[in-house]
Amino acid sequence: MSNEYYEVDYTLIEKSVGKVFRLRYVCSACTTQLRLFFVYVGKEEVTRKNDQGQDESSEEIYVMKAGQIPSWDIELDKELEFMLGDHAQAYRRGLISESQGYGIGAYAYFRRVAEDVIDELLESILDLVPSEEKEKYKGKLEQVKREKNAENKINLVKDLLPQSLNVDGMNPLKELYKVLSEGIHDKTDEECLDKAEAIRGILIFLVNQTVRTKREKSSFTEGMKKLLQGK
Repeated sequence: MSNEYYEVDYTLIEKSVGKVFRLRYVCSACTTQLRLFFVYVGKEEVTRKNDQGQDESSEEIYVMKAGQIPSWDIELDKELEFMLGDHAQAYRRGLISESQGYGIGAYAYFRRVAEDVIDELLESILDLVPSEEKEKYKGKLEQVKREKNAENKINLVKDLLPQSLNVDGMNPLKELYKVLSEGIHDKTDEECLDKAEAIRGILIFLVNQTVRTKREKSSFTEGMKKLLQGK
């Protein structure tokens, strides 16, 4: 993208307070790709400590991005997008919120995705549960289907998670339960951002690891069948 910069005229900046400006960027390589940004120039009172430790107030001008065309978007991994299905758009919006530091928004989107896919995820894990634990897990799944609350669903089966889905001795379902069961009403945007990152990381690990383990199990089974048939 190309743009031109000029010496700052502070008298013009003062006259710009309260106005919205359009910034036009054109790709310098293809000269056709266009991005429009809308910025708002505002003024606010700021209080800072002086050298003597006393509070001093002053008015400062700030510039805030108000919007852009086309809107900000993030490309998803094709396989992940396929696995998330109808929930991919909400996940993408969570990524956008996270990338721009909107912790509460990112947390809300990722939490919604986790709640929406948890039934399918817990069902898909059944194939990976050891045979001696399978009947117990099936019984818990029946309770999960009757449960409406996502945290309660996870709590029912978190202790039965197969070892193949644990990482460094940690149980992802227990960690997800811990994050989702904590309220965010008294949390800062930064704290919500940390929780959003945790939900995203755990959720995507479980999805990817489940799919990968199933593939490896299927590949091993097919290989053994061919080996035994060849004898």
